Amino acid sequence: MEDQQIGLHAIALYFRLCRQHGYEVSQDVFKRFKDENGNFMESLTKDTKGLLSLYEASYFSFDGEKLMEEAKVFTTKHLKGKIENEDLVEQISHALEMPLQHRMLRLEARWYIEAYGKSKDANYLLLEMAKLEFNIVQSMLQGELKDMSR
Repeated sequence: MEDQQIGLHAIALYFRLCRQHGYEVSQDVFKRFKDENGNFMESLTKDTKGLLSLYEASYFSFDGEKLMEEAKVFTTKHLKGKIENEDLVEQISHALEMPLQHRMLRLEARWYIEAYGKSKDANYLLLEMAKLEFNIVQSMLQGELKDMSR
């Protein structure tokens, strides 16, 4: 993770996924995005996808991680300001409503399938495969529930 070319989105995604699966990652990976005054760089506000990823990652902080608390405040403020004029409005509103880690995975998968279907540059083959996989799993779960209720 030493390469300076790696952006906010990639690092925040890395951080969130590692923490989500129980790996220890230092909050210090985000220090490169702070200015000489110790504040998050204003240039980050142009990277909506990166802000969204940092926002989600900030919910995987441990008690006392000041940098992650600052990240949550910074991203919340700037994401709320982008709701009016961004392509990612639906994703931003969805994330601000409730953080990813508090959502039910199956419902979240369904939401993303629907949101991706509305995207201008959606890969429709990938979308159909996602829908098919979702329906297969849903059918299996319904079958198991049916068996258990007998």
